[in-house]
Amino acid sequence: MSVYRALYRKWRPMTFDDVVGQKHISDTLRSSVASGRIAHAYLFCGTRGTGKTSTAKIFSRAVNCENPVNGEPCNECPTCKGILGGSILDVYEMDAASNRGVENIREIRDEVVYTPVGCKYKVYIIDEVHMLTAEAFNALLKTLEEPPPHVLFVLATTEPHKIPQTVLSRCQRFDFRRIGVDEISGRISKIASSEGIDITPDAAELIAELGDGSMRDAISLLDRCTGFGEDKLTTDRVSDIIGIVGTNRLFEIADAVAENNARGALLVSGEVLRIGGEAQNLLENLIEHFRCLLICKAADDTKDLLEKTEQSAQRYSEQAKGFSVERLLFSIKILGEYLSLSKWMSNPKIAVEMAMVKLCMPSYSSDNDALLARIEQLETTVANLGSGTALPSLSNDKKTVPTDELPPWDIEEDVPDKQQNVEPSQPVSQASPDVGSKWEFWPEALSEIKKESKSLFAFLYIADTVLKGDAIEIEVGSRLAYDKIATPAGIEYLSKLFSRISGQNLSVKIFIKGERPSEDEPDSNAPSIMDLAAKREMLGDKIEIVE
Repeated sequence: MSVYRALYRKWRPMTFDDVVGQKHISDTLRSSVASGRIAHAYLFCGTRGTGKTSTAKIFSRAVNCENPVNGEPCNECPTCKGILGGSILDVYEMDAASNRGVENIREIRDEVVYTPVGCKYKVYIIDEVHMLTAEAFNALLKTLEEPPPHVLFVLATTEPHKIPQTVLSRCQRFDFRRIGVDEISGRISKIASSEGIDITPDAAELIAELGDGSMRDAISLLDRCTGFGEDKLTTDRVSDIIGIVGTNRLFEIADAVAENNARGALLVSGEVLRIGGEAQNLLENLIEHFRCLLICKAADDTKDLLEKTEQSAQRYSEQAKGFSVERLLFSIKILGEYLSLSKWMSNPKIAVEMAMVKLCMPSYSSDNDALLARIEQLETTVANLGSGTALPSLSNDKKTVPTDELPPWDIEEDVPDKQQNVEPSQPVSQASPDVGSKWEFWPEALSEIKKESKSLFAFLYIADTVLKGDAIEIEVGSRLAYDKIATPAGIEYLSKLFSRISGQNLSVKIFIKGERPSEDEPDSNAPSIMDLAAKREMLGDKIEIVE
């Protein structure tokens, strides 16, 4: 009865040409063997599964091969077969993670003085070398300084920063790169074809993406998927076996978020959890998904940045068009917060549901990123109005919709029209058209405010303005806006700005819609110094408190 070998062991590279994604290293080592310029110590660095140990074993055979071909081992001569079969002890492999003490290195130090028995070089491959103790490194250092001519060291590590500089300076360093999705996908398809595994190209790409730059991890995932029967491997089948959220589901949730459709996001996420998905896994996958959208939004030609196939990168780019950068930053932050919260909850599903609601209804968040996202949408709305078009505002005979209750991306240009049949719930303004005229420079003033203070712009863009003599009367839509703007410093800033834009000396008065005082009532636009200090944080970029 034959013993089954794992695919990653069965398909371990046998020559430098078989090593995927490390051509810069394979070519250098092959040339070194062909020319006979062999150093005494090499350091292979890189993340897991990128071919460090496999390359070290190929190199150990290449330098000892009886019939090398252009620097490649023949793998047919007695020496190559002996090294492959483990019968030749001149090639010694040690795992420093479990043999990290000084006594293990002393054994090597005592053995290097003896010449090899059946090979040209004694090769010592020390994997995870960063795990050695300080005493072990000191014991190894003397051998690395003055090694016998027949000894060759190959050190492999995933964390080169933990290796002493005295050791690093005595090795030729080679950095192994993360392997690209296309390269891993091609190798997976080749292995599947040779093993008689029926797999779709999309499934091979999904496995390659899940490998996260590691060929070994990707091949192990393929091996895992083939153990569940003879069914054809599709993306859905792979997702079910590995236990990840399907890519289509993530796109559906992101579409719902873009449309502020909380019900849709809750339905899709609930279905994922119902069929066995884990809450934390879903949140982590969503963070990765929105990270991809953010990269697509912030940069062009993102295929390499995303580490996705060309088709997947194109799909992300299309969906990213429905988001602003601020909205994506806000989404990633919210998902991260609820991911941390889910780890401490007895029912993590609640964390997912809270995250979905907050993503789709950011008006419930006072987070700075949420405010920036609202302002971004507001700027887009204003930009789409076009030159000469009146800015959206709520007239005095219609119900006010406070800006702190409705996110800017929910505010449509025809909000006043939608509310024309709604009875006013508060006293209407007593101002009439014959009292003054609409100020013609208001759009230009708003444009300047937007450049200088986004927070001030967020309160003023739906305000009504009237030119009455040499005063600009501004009616804001809420008490919050009035409290933030109607300060001595705020009125002074607006007066100077309006005067500069219009070319005449203007003053500013602030009112709340529906609460304009009668002519015989005193104006109360000047709050106390305590009110001013409390409001400085919101409009601090343009308003200073002068004692």
